[in-house]
Amino acid sequence: MNQKKKRMKQQGMVIASEKEELFKYNTKDQKKEWSTKFEKSIVGISRIEDFVFVSTTRWGKIYTTLVDYHTGEKKWSLKKILYNIHILEDTLLYLDTSKEIVSLSIETGEEHFRVKTGFRWTSPKMTLLGGNVYLFSPKKTLLLNQKNGALTETQLPSKLNSKEITFIIDEFQMNINTLGSADTGHYLMHDGGGGGDASGGDFGGDAGGGGE
Repeated sequence: MNQKKKRMKQQGMVIASEKEELFKYNTKDQKKEWSTKFEKSIVGISRIEDFVFVSTTRWGKIYTTLVDYHTGEKKWSLKKILYNIHILEDTLLYLDTSKEIVSLSIETGEEHFRVKTGFRWTSPKMTLLGGNVYLFSPKKTLLLNQKNGALTETQLPSKLNSKEITFIIDEFQMNINTLGSADTGHYLMHDGGGGGDASGGDFGGDAGGGGE
């Protein structure tokens, strides 16, 4: 994928939803560029560059669908919410609620690997630093092998103290959990956001995590 093209913002374009419809709206021409229908109610949307993540719900079940930002095409859907999303070329990484880190194909949604992080009492923070993916809490820092999912103990790069960091934002860190407390029974924890557009506007995604 052409990196320069990938990083360009489209002026005057917004992503919005109405009940079971997601659409890309051209504010200059005042028209819809595309529209995509869902069979479930849309309860949250976020964007990372060429991809829109759509949270939907039906009969108490939550789903995530990946949509092409340029065409509105649905690529795949999973029956879960994805946290701390990072996109590295054709691979998507996220943290599951089971405290596992998951790698899957951005094109098909097929899993490459699923690995337990080993953080017992809380979900770790995940961040991309210098091309490396780190999982950390105040007590432990792990380096992820992006090819096979192996985790090795390490330290964050110089000047970054895992014991002191409360929030960290990198280029791709975001969280598509835009559900309100009335829908889920839980309040959201916003752990920063960057590289993504949340809830249809151009103001960054949300990212979740905690310290051990």
